[in-house]
Amino acid sequence: MKCAVLGSPIAHSRSPQLHLAGYAYLGLDWSYERIELGKGELAGFVAGLDETWAGLSLTMPLKEEALALASHVDPLAHRVGGANTLVRHGDQWRAYNTDVLGFAQIFKNQSRMGNVSVLGGGATARAALAALQPYDVQVSVYLRSSHRLASIEKAFGGKSDHLIIKEWSARAEALADPILISTTPEGASDDLAEIVHDRSVGIHTTLFIDALYGNWPTPLAGALSSQGSEVLGGKTLLVYQAVEQIRLMTDINFNLLEMESLLFQAVEK
Repeated sequence: MKCAVLGSPIAHSRSPQLHLAGYAYLGLDWSYERIELGKGELAGFVAGLDETWAGLSLTMPLKEEALALASHVDPLAHRVGGANTLVRHGDQWRAYNTDVLGFAQIFKNQSRMGNVSVLGGGATARAALAALQPYDVQVSVYLRSSHRLASIEKAFGGKSDHLIIKEWSARAEALADPILISTTPEGASDDLAEIVHDRSVGIHTTLFIDALYGNWPTPLAGALSSQGSEVLGGKTLLVYQAVEQIRLMTDINFNLLEMESLLFQAVEK
């Protein structure tokens, strides 16, 4: 069977080494490749796939487009307004969002949760918000534009009393919260690294989660790490969400801890 990760840019993706390691662990002789696919191209690509295709992983800019192609949309994907996984069932496709489960696992591993700041408002940011919904914390979201307000509120489960929307220009305030999550493109948050270095504002970040993993560490990750913050890069999120993707695509139940351990080794190769 065939699987692939789609998006643009895609050459940096480490999903193939994770999925191929997972398939080998399960005794499956499956393929998994990277395919460059831009905005608006997903529908035509999926329409041309035959029954040898089992599943697709989706990254920017395809997560929102995926919902329109699915005959069934998982509740989490519907709530987030984006899917990072398409799985074939017969002649139809089902959409899921395993990014939510990836963030949920990261939060589960924390000894305690504090207030959170999120940089960005795209599908990855909304996945983080959905994973934060069960926690009694205040979440501040810093947006570069206001057109995603409704989708952000929906992702957070309507807990408006715990959600604060802030202007992108005020993003230095994000360093005052114990947990900082960046879901922005490369370079968008680099200026915060300078603020961390010169300590021009109070830095209270104890955990920094960056969805990026290319050109690692990012300037902000490096700056926060140097002042003692725990820093988790996109590889951690990638592994946790890939475990669930593999389960969905193969329809095989396996030992989750063993698979996690295997994929954490594979992502570094």
